[in-house]
Amino acid sequence: MSKRKPDFLETDTDETPADFSPAPDESAFLAYQYTRRREGKPLRPRDHAYNRSVSQFFATVIPGLPIDSDPPIAHPPLTPFTQIIEQTLKTLDIKASPFLDTLAEHWSRILPPEIARDTRPGKWDNNILYVYVPTHTRLFELRRTALPTIEAAIRTLAPDTPLRQVRLMIN
Repeated sequence: MSKRKPDFLETDTDETPADFSPAPDESAFLAYQYTRRREGKPLRPRDHAYNRSVSQFFATVIPGLPIDSDPPIAHPPLTPFTQIIEQTLKTLDIKASPFLDTLAEHWSRILPPEIARDTRPGKWDNNILYVYVPTHTRLFELRRTALPTIEAAIRTLAPDTPLRQVRLMIN
């Protein structure tokens, strides 16, 4: 008598391999459906809300992907990080802006020298850029002649930043 395991005999003649992994469906995840029925109790409002969420989830499941994978449909569009920083600084009542720092860094490069020499970006508030000018006379001249040039230069530097208006003011 041998003390080894018996040889494995393949009795399955089907060519496709057996797949014993269960394919979960929506009914497997519903809240207390069978337990509450057996007890004769109705589903609670939070159970109905949970079941709606399960239905929404199974509506976004992509066939062929594992059930725990994140379907791309379920994700909201990404918010640019600069907008998140702007909103955080605004809620903390801090008068700083990363967009303003970038703009100040490129100011002399994007504007003609005669305009860049007498102006500098001052503050960014509610999608309005305030540009500082040294004197009243220079303010008058720039308002008449250079305001469209400044707006166009800013829009070309940051096309995705919503610029409502450029205002000139004395520093």
